[in-house]
Amino acid sequence: MSCESRNYRQHPLVVIIYVKIFTIIKEDSKRVPDKNFANVNGNPLWWHLLSELEGLDVTVNTDSQKFIKQLRSSNLKSIKVIERLQKHIDWENDENVDSSPVEDMLFDFCKTVERSEVVVLTHVTSPFLKKQTILDAIDMLQKDPNSKSIHSVHRLQDFVWLKRATEAMPVNFCTDRVQRTQDLSPILVSKGAFFIAKAGDILDQRNRLPEPLLFFPLDHMQAIEVDNFGDLEFARRFGN
Repeated sequence: MSCESRNYRQHPLVVIIYVKIFTIIKEDSKRVPDKNFANVNGNPLWWHLLSELEGLDVTVNTDSQKFIKQLRSSNLKSIKVIERLQKHIDWENDENVDSSPVEDMLFDFCKTVERSEVVVLTHVTSPFLKKQTILDAIDMLQKDPNSKSIHSVHRLQDFVWLKRATEAMPVNFCTDRVQRTQDLSPILVSKGAFFIAKAGDILDQRNRLPEPLLFFPLDHMQAIEVDNFGDLEFARRFGN
């Protein structure tokens, strides 16, 4: 049986790892209506990542009957679906709450798998993320015995300012001289492509990124996230 169908990667110095992939798909989106179902080069946005992960152990938490119908009519056969709990629907609809229920959904999912299993939280808003990149990140985490999680980032080596109210402060450069770009400390921009850790560590620390953590830089294409209309249009053009 192939490594892909068994959902693990093997390395001479690394124990065989079983992987569970978890993601969420919701019916509504505030910033971009029907975002997860937006047409991106002939297919809905959600299809791009899930088709890339076909053959792996993928579970989708959803409140969307539209997604379930589209999934059933697709050629994707290895995707499992669990319906969203009412507590998470209420959480998301409560305008007085300024947090997302995604992490709590992840905790519930982790309780259903073995503590030693690697869990990958990913998002379909990263349509160009590759399966091999996830597997490479898992390998990187397994080779570092001191780390408990690994997270996708976009590495930016440029002049960065932090704006607060009416003030802006330089983050990684000095304003009293012109520095060379290559001498600047790189900025790591968090990307929702993946958060990877063992289920037990996630539950013990009650965090999708238990510490200590590692960072996995993505290339420009895989770092694309669809969060607003501009992102969606860019993804459509980039994917052609």
